[in-house]
Amino acid sequence: MNKEAVSCSYFPGEPVFLQGDKIPEYFKVISGRFAKVRSEKPVKEVGVKRMLAEAEMIGIVSHQELFGEIEALMGQPQPFSVFALDESSVFSIPAENHDDMKSVFADNPSIGVRTCVSFAGFLNQFFNHFTAIAREEVDMDSFTRSTARDYLAVINELDSFVSPGRPDKLVEAAKAHKAYEIAKELTQSGSIRPNSTSVTCGVVRIADKEVILQKFKAGSLLCRKGEVGDRLYIITEGTAEVIIGGNNGNIPINAPGSIIGEIAVFLNIGAASPNMRRTADVVCATDLSAVVVQLEQVEEFFARQPELMTKMLMAMVSRSDNTRSLCLAAEKRLNHLLFEKLGVLLEAINSLGHSLSQRQHQANYARPLNFCSHRSRDVYNRFKQSLEILKSRTSLKT
Repeated sequence: MNKEAVSCSYFPGEPVFLQGDKIPEYFKVISGRFAKVRSEKPVKEVGVKRMLAEAEMIGIVSHQELFGEIEALMGQPQPFSVFALDESSVFSIPAENHDDMKSVFADNPSIGVRTCVSFAGFLNQFFNHFTAIAREEVDMDSFTRSTARDYLAVINELDSFVSPGRPDKLVEAAKAHKAYEIAKELTQSGSIRPNSTSVTCGVVRIADKEVILQKFKAGSLLCRKGEVGDRLYIITEGTAEVIIGGNNGNIPINAPGSIIGEIAVFLNIGAASPNMRRTADVVCATDLSAVVVQLEQVEEFFARQPELMTKMLMAMVSRSDNTRSLCLAAEKRLNHLLFEKLGVLLEAINSLGHSLSQRQHQANYARPLNFCSHRSRDVYNRFKQSLEILKSRTSLKT
């Protein structure tokens, strides 16, 4: 191994790092086994012994496997602790110094490929979570507006029962509730416009003078949705577009050096049987030139160009950072919609239903009461479903 990859040995029970540590390297197992454990309370608060007694085992890593790479590359604290189970050893791989990382990849390209495979898996999980959040934001906006319209309709119906000049305390209380103004605002304003869900494609510079460029005519399909990802593209000239469909605009990919299709390719490298499929169509918006790397050529291609593999990996990290920022913004908007809009409407519907139940002996109140009973259950269940989607981020594996 290159001098930049340092070999370290550990006794059984000895920690490599602790949960919450921010470390500048990640590790490849040479021998032995290591346990990944996660605790609810910080190690610094409860101590290592108590943490181990209460921790959840989340995985075991052994020969040739990596650990700690996702957070090290993103500069984030580690979400778990790692302890040696046997007399074990690792190589530490620098994550902060890209020149050192390139040297490691030059000496052992398989480490670079394994790192790209691992990061592609994380990106795929995160993209799926982000897609679910973006979809839920739009669906929840529609559901909340529908609930607001129905709530106002019930109040208007109750208002029609009131004799002129004789105010009804039930109706007055409903109109005084914060939800009444929220409902009017929601029914008058247009639908939300979420921020763009596009993310930047990484840009790399081709160093190998021997690579062969392929030409594609405008309108050519580079990636077909549903097909197995068996090649990646590095654009050298021209523009491609990711087809989103529906009312969303397509995502342009127009910077020379942009990468297309690498996530599916790296995941298929890491799979026993290549089955990772494209999630969208990508077409050439103009005539286009690109380096095309077939699945079976990836390791050889990057072995010749460790600098390119390093840049591609960092492009994936950058894409993750970009996606994370967009996802956090979407989660914040969804949380606001749930707790500041729908939650207030739910409280108001429950309150109105309780008041109506005191008048259930009067026939004309039967329909409004029935609405409140059924709608409150529907809103509560939808609220819980949305919270589960928000919480799914915690299940992402690294």
